Amino acid sequence: PDHLLKMAALPQVEYAVALMKAYNAWMIDQWCSRENTLKGCLVAAPQNPIAAAREIEKYAKEPSIVGIYLPTAAVMPLWGNRIYDPIYQAAQDADLPVLLHSVAMIHPNFPHNTHHFETEMGQHTIGHGFSIMANLVSIITTGVPVRFPDLRIAFTEAGVAWVPYIMHRLDKEYIERRREVPYLDQRPSYYVRKFYFATQPVEEPENPQDLVTLIQLYGGEDTTMFASDWPHHDFDHPRKVYQMPFSQEARRNIMGEYALRFFKI
Repeated sequence: PDHLLKMAALPQVEYAVALMKAYNAWMIDQWCSRENTLKGCLVAAPQNPIAAAREIEKYAKEPSIVGIYLPTAAVMPLWGNRIYDPIYQAAQDADLPVLLHSVAMIHPNFPHNTHHFETEMGQHTIGHGFSIMANLVSIITTGVPVRFPDLRIAFTEAGVAWVPYIMHRLDKEYIERRREVPYLDQRPSYYVRKFYFATQPVEEPENPQDLVTLIQLYGGEDTTMFASDWPHHDFDHPRKVYQMPFSQEARRNIMGEYALRFFKI
């Protein structure tokens, strides 16, 4: 399944659709249906939004399916484009959330020049965050939360420290350029606060209170979900987040309650 992180980069539309169908069927048959405590997310191929929507409709009543995975690596256009509306409509109709998953490979899309970094450290430092930020900005500035007000949206695999920055930056731009987005009847921060964010790879400041403050800055004590990324080499141990100086209630919510709510488990 790791290779599906780069599904959006596949140039062959028919192959991408076939791979989507094969993976979804395999996941349910070989994993979810054999162990009823396992839940799965369908993969949606951006190359053919109509076919992806039909996949969502096909498995909408499957009890083990709790979400839709939207790949971001080299996706073109970005996920705010109206060509993806069939996917969002099908997900909203099925009451299934969508989750964008970041990955370091984002060329040839914004920011296109990360492939010039000479080290994995340089590319990986900004690749995940830039990929998710570009898609979040696209989703808000094209009005996805307005067109699909009941759709639950999550951003994963990019940490959380970038969220306050992009939220306040969007608000600043909105004040100056709101005529470009007349369909937004609220500041962008209003919509950002309704999104969900997964912790992994969680930032680890020297002072743990700094991370708590960062999460509070975007109202994240109500929308942040622990994610482990296990068994990847860079997975986050639950202990890392559990030891952060949150209140007992916030810790319980971040470590599980909000995920149960988001996925409606």
